[in-house]
Amino acid sequence: MVINRYNFRGRRPLRRGIVYVLALVVLALCTTMAVAMASGTNVNIARNDNMHKAFNAQLAAESGLGFMLQNLSSARLSKDTDYGTLMGNLAVELGDILNDTPNLGDSVVSGTDSAVTIPAITVEGAVFTCVLTRLSPDGQGNQRCRLSVTGSAGGMSRRVSVDLHLKMASPGLFDYGVASRGTIEIRGNAKVLSLSESSDASIFSAADDATVIQACGNAKVAGDLYACSDDISTISLTGNVEVGGKTDTDEIFANHTHLDQDDPEFPELDLTPFDGLTTTVIDSSTPTSGTRTFENVRVLPNVNPTFNGNVTINGIIYVEAPNKVKFNGNLVINGFIVTSDGGSLPLSGNQLTFCGNVTVPGVDALPDTAEFSAVKELTGTAILAPGFGVTFAGNNSGINGMIAADQFTFRGNTSLGGELTGMILGLADLPMSLRGNTRITINREEDDYTPVGFKYASIFEVIRDSYAEAIP
Repeated sequence: MVINRYNFRGRRPLRRGIVYVLALVVLALCTTMAVAMASGTNVNIARNDNMHKAFNAQLAAESGLGFMLQNLSSARLSKDTDYGTLMGNLAVELGDILNDTPNLGDSVVSGTDSAVTIPAITVEGAVFTCVLTRLSPDGQGNQRCRLSVTGSAGGMSRRVSVDLHLKMASPGLFDYGVASRGTIEIRGNAKVLSLSESSDASIFSAADDATVIQACGNAKVAGDLYACSDDISTISLTGNVEVGGKTDTDEIFANHTHLDQDDPEFPELDLTPFDGLTTTVIDSSTPTSGTRTFENVRVLPNVNPTFNGNVTINGIIYVEAPNKVKFNGNLVINGFIVTSDGGSLPLSGNQLTFCGNVTVPGVDALPDTAEFSAVKELTGTAILAPGFGVTFAGNNSGINGMIAADQFTFRGNTSLGGELTGMILGLADLPMSLRGNTRITINREEDDYTPVGFKYASIFEVIRDSYAEAIP
């Protein structure tokens, strides 16, 4: 058998060519894949870098939003702020809060009639800028604005915004039944009760003394005890005391005593609403005994009158300092009592004393006549006596409104039998005392929490569901 040598050897170069081609194809594929992978990696790196910058920009915007809302929460605008004064008042208030701080450095808050601008603030390599723009009032006439915060990082920007409206701020003190800058003592058979919610009869002291609240004997407080002090020893409970419906001392301290409370803002006085309301003057020659009726009266300084018998006062009774005024017999006040601010005058010379049966129906009992039209608009306050001490030593058939004075003393058989529709507020750092058979029943069911005679501020509140995000 003869082997064809030439045919056999002729196939070997063809096989080598195929291997070379396959090798080249594989190399081309690998090269292509390597290029594609490198290109994809670069894209992913760029994408991740952009996402990182966008995240930092969003984080800066959110940080700026939180920063501004925190500062806006402490802003207080006058209650008469309207559409025309909104941004101007806000610029001044934010300037007081933010100017000359490390956040702004040498920059300052600026404003126009329609917008307030806060300079750029840098936070961890990112920057946020804030602008508040005025919006039209809502359907209830509430003033509104929009807070827009733009965060920037590495050339990327994100914006978040919320809308806010102004609402009147009610001082936190008005949530208590009894509150005072000074110490509070409840002894004997004294009781502070509530007609509805037990919390309406809670007691608060802002004093910084060895003993800030003392309850002893058969004292009873329907609500809880609150104090700025953080020391439990500043609350003294002895005898058969009942607080928050409990008589066990350990349980009272554990569940009905609240220490280390934030010192609430004591409201500033505003006596201007009472100017020009009086039409009758009581001087040293004015008879104040017997069955008498007075309308919108002013008691001149140093008269020191004593009202005996059956006395009715319609409208306002304005007492100028210094004065010691005593009410005996049966007194009905269809309105309220206000004093001029006694200031630095000795409290011993500025006193209001109620020894008989006192009823204060308030302005609701006044007729709808011209002489009382202005008085009837001033609601929520029964007694406002800055710089005066007030003593209750008789029976009281109900007081419609808050009572506030530098110092209060309740003694004897004092009873607010017809309830107190408001609270008791001690304006000065002086001891308040409730002794004997004092019985005070607080009714806050229809309390509007805005008694006249105080300055009320407007605060910003975020409008629900107004949060929005955007890419500038």
